[in-house]
Amino acid sequence: MVSEKGKNGAWIRAVGLLGAVGAIYIGLPYLLVQRLNLGIVRQGSGADNRFALTFDDGPDPATTPAVLDALQAQGVRATFFVIAANAEAHPDLIARLLQEGHEVEPHAARHVHAWIRSPWGAFLDPLRAARRVSAVTGRPARYHRPPHGAYTLATVLGQRFAGVIGAHWSAEGGDWERGATPETLPAQVLAKLHPGAVLVLHDAGPGARVTVPALPELLRQMQQAGWQAVPLGELSGAKPRTWREVLKR
Repeated sequence: MVSEKGKNGAWIRAVGLLGAVGAIYIGLPYLLVQRLNLGIVRQGSGADNRFALTFDDGPDPATTPAVLDALQAQGVRATFFVIAANAEAHPDLIARLLQEGHEVEPHAARHVHAWIRSPWGAFLDPLRAARRVSAVTGRPARYHRPPHGAYTLATVLGQRFAGVIGAHWSAEGGDWERGATPETLPAQVLAKLHPGAVLVLHDAGPGARVTVPALPELLRQMQQAGWQAVPLGELSGAKPRTWREVLKR
C-alpha cells in the first residue's frame, strides 16, 4: 500500500508540474507579450500627435453604422477588429468599412478568453478568423487582436502560423466598464491619450452602448485638442517589439 506520506508527495509533485506548465503556457506569454509587447504592436513612435483608433467586436447593424456616420462626419479613419461570424453575416457593413477607408482585421472566430480555451482551439482561432474575415474583405489579414487581448503560448504560435501580427493597445477607453457613460467617456479617453497610442473602443457589444452616443463629441474634442486619429497600419513606428528591445527594457 502507498503510505499517506507517499500520496502527499505525489500530489505535491503533480501540483508543481501543473504550476510549471501553467507558467510556461500562460505566465510567459502574459509577461513577454501582454506586458513587454514581444512580437506584437502596441504603440507607435510617439513622434507626433497621431494615434491609432481601433474598434472591437463588430460589425453590428444596430450600432456600427452610427459609428461609421460619426467617423465620416469628422473625416476620421480607423481599424476595425471584427468577429468572423459577424463579418460573414453583414458583408454590406464590411463593404462600407472598406469603401470609407477603414482597415478591417480579424478579432476572433470564437470570442472566448484564451486562458479558458483548449490549446488547440486557441492555436487555430487566429488562422480561422483570418481566413474567414479575408474571405469577406477580399484582402489578406495583417493584424489579429485576440479576445480580451489575452495570450497563451498557443495564441502566439497560432498567430505565427496564420501569418498575422498581434495587435494590442496602449490606451483603453473603458467603454465596457460598469460606471462608464456617454457623458464621461470623452474626458476618460482624452486623459489616457498620448502620442503614438493605440486606442481601443467598441462598435458592438456592451461597450457600444457608451461609445456610439459618445463618439461624435469624443471625436470633436480629440480634434480640438490637436489629436489626429489614423488606422493602425498608418501609425508611425507601430511595429512588433523584438527580443533586443525587450531585453533593453
